Amino acid sequence: MLGFQTPVVVIGGTALAYLILMLLTLRRRGFGSWLHGLLFLYLLMGIVWTSGKALAVAKGVVPAAPVYGARIATDALAILPVLLTILTLLFFERPGAQRVGQIGIGWVAFIALADSNILGWREFFQNSLHLDTPDQTVNVLVLTGWIGFTGGALVLAIWDYIRIQRPLHRNRILYWVAATLLIGAGEGLTMLPSVEMTQVGAFTRLMGVLLMAYVTLTYFLPNVRNAVRRVISASLMTLMTAALFLGSFVLLQSALQFLPGGYVLVGAVVMAILVSLVFQPLRRAATSLVDRLLKGEGYDSARTLRDYSDAISSVVDLDTLATTAVGIISGALEVRRGALLLTTEHTDGRIEVRVVPGMDLVALQTAKFDPNSPILARLHRDRQRLSQYEIDILPEFRAAPVLERAWLEQLKMELYVPIHSQSLLVGILALGGKAGDAPYATQDLNMLSTLADQTAVALQNARLVSDLKRLNDELTRTNRRLEKLDAAKTHFIQIASHELRTPLTQVRGYADIMADAVQTSTPTPAQMAQISQGISRATVRLEEIISAMLDVSEIDAEALSLRPTPLSVSTVVRMAADNYQAALKVRKQTLTVDSLEGLPSIQGDLQRLCQAFSNIIGNCIKFTPDGGSIHVAGRHVLEPGEDGAAGDYVEVTIRDTGIGIDPDDRDLIFEKFYRVGSPDLHSTGSIKFKGAGPGLGLPIARGVIQAHGGQVWVESTGHDEVSFPGSTFHILLLTSAPTTGH
Repeated sequence: MLGFQTPVVVIGGTALAYLILMLLTLRRRGFGSWLHGLLFLYLLMGIVWTSGKALAVAKGVVPAAPVYGARIATDALAILPVLLTILTLLFFERPGAQRVGQIGIGWVAFIALADSNILGWREFFQNSLHLDTPDQTVNVLVLTGWIGFTGGALVLAIWDYIRIQRPLHRNRILYWVAATLLIGAGEGLTMLPSVEMTQVGAFTRLMGVLLMAYVTLTYFLPNVRNAVRRVISASLMTLMTAALFLGSFVLLQSALQFLPGGYVLVGAVVMAILVSLVFQPLRRAATSLVDRLLKGEGYDSARTLRDYSDAISSVVDLDTLATTAVGIISGALEVRRGALLLTTEHTDGRIEVRVVPGMDLVALQTAKFDPNSPILARLHRDRQRLSQYEIDILPEFRAAPVLERAWLEQLKMELYVPIHSQSLLVGILALGGKAGDAPYATQDLNMLSTLADQTAVALQNARLVSDLKRLNDELTRTNRRLEKLDAAKTHFIQIASHELRTPLTQVRGYADIMADAVQTSTPTPAQMAQISQGISRATVRLEEIISAMLDVSEIDAEALSLRPTPLSVSTVVRMAADNYQAALKVRKQTLTVDSLEGLPSIQGDLQRLCQAFSNIIGNCIKFTPDGGSIHVAGRHVLEPGEDGAAGDYVEVTIRDTGIGIDPDDRDLIFEKFYRVGSPDLHSTGSIKFKGAGPGLGLPIARGVIQAHGGQVWVESTGHDEVSFPGSTFHILLLTSAPTTGH
């Protein structure tokens, strides 16, 4: 009979605890994720391992029971470390869980083959390791895997603790590190031959598994650093109190030696009164001293609120408001990073968030949040604070769009406090971590909520002033733009009249020459050939100008007709470049084209696209000095659209080494009639340096490309006719363009 055996009861009792944890895991989380499903399996294997250990130390039952129990425990111990490593990877959301699982299955299968000795492996390892029995061979192999996988899990946890700087995440990792250490220590103790150590090890491992289950099933964990501080504070206070009373007793004992017998009671009463009077002030002073030593100087909430209100009340500049607000918060809470996030609701319901840096450089600028985003629901609808820890950990925020979560992650903030004006979310106070990686305390969070309420009015005023300034700047820019466009129209009349008059004059001149030749004598074939060529060139130029004007009118009326067919980008570029071979030779320029054959095909009108590319290449030739170069390259890109979906594009870049473009002219050069420079510099030469026509080439190119569902823009560091910074035109075309024109 088994009877009552303390080791069996102790070790077997841990199996019951594992069973309770299994049921609790199933009830709390179910099998909703790989992490919780694997935790359930890990607890199940813990029951198997514990049951085997209990049988291994049992006495008075079937003689073979300890042998079978030890074998069951050994086999389970080969699997448990593998599951622990996979759990660690899943817990930290790191890749490699599947690969570790495959390696673990291979290792367990290897141990099984060695144990069965089918291939003679057991004898090989037994002889190589100089072991006495086959069981020792299996135990050594299991121990090797246990050290490797358990040590790997511990290293992963410690490495993530070192790598991650967010305090709440590190606090969560500390629990996992502690759990892994307890599990490893417990399993290690059970490998010792002592039954007492086996009991201690089983209990120690249970504590580790309990801690693991707790941190897996619970998202908000008590702060380890605060708990340690409280323990240290309580210990110091206890020691100081004990020292006070001990000193009082020693002093009383010394005083009693000099008092007559009848005054002993009086002396004791006086000493008790003195200790009572001194104890509370000393305790408060000691508590304050200990808090300063462990937590720092602290801050006065009332004073911080008053200073904050006084500082921001008269601020009407957004940048100054962000700097002032974050600066005061940093002074009180020792925050190392912060910004104001301005929110603007669009007509489609999405909310645009713009960053106004307050402390430390924030590279990101704007993002758009979905109106149904759980992140916005917490900040806007619920009016609640939100931490980055919650966004990373809580399942409800896993449904947030990936782009939103990635954008917030790149901000490197720890806490987001909403700023409301009545029912509107007007901004968000974004704060980074505190000095020393300390978490935000309840007092901090309450004060920040109050500060956010105080910020609402100042933020609204600052945004109003900022909007007025921006409106004024836009009006100024628009006025300058209109002035330039108005001047461009005036110049167009001058240039167009010149462009039209020149070929007409040529036609009339050649006609007069031909008439004179006919009247005076019979013209020779050479004379007639020269006259006809001159008239032909003039009429071709007239046709080009009139066609360009008609194309612009069709683009303005959105009536540009297209005949789309499958096209190769390389074919379009080659045909456009071939038009300028003679011009390149005259100007001594080089045009190089990267291999474009590997790019996806597009649907487009060959003639129109050649026209667009030709106009852009011609522009590059004109504004590049003799001996310069033009380079054409292409790539296949996926660009996110306005709705967050990806678009399949071919991007072609045309880069020159010319005089560059002034920032104020980058958009205007695509406007009809506009051309850079004075009209006095106008030249009818189609390839002459800085020569230009009526200012219709680039507007036509933009209209054609937009009609194909694409985009075109130019980048340049500026205009300089000495250093020649050059310009780069970007042409973005959908690989599946519209099948009809505008």
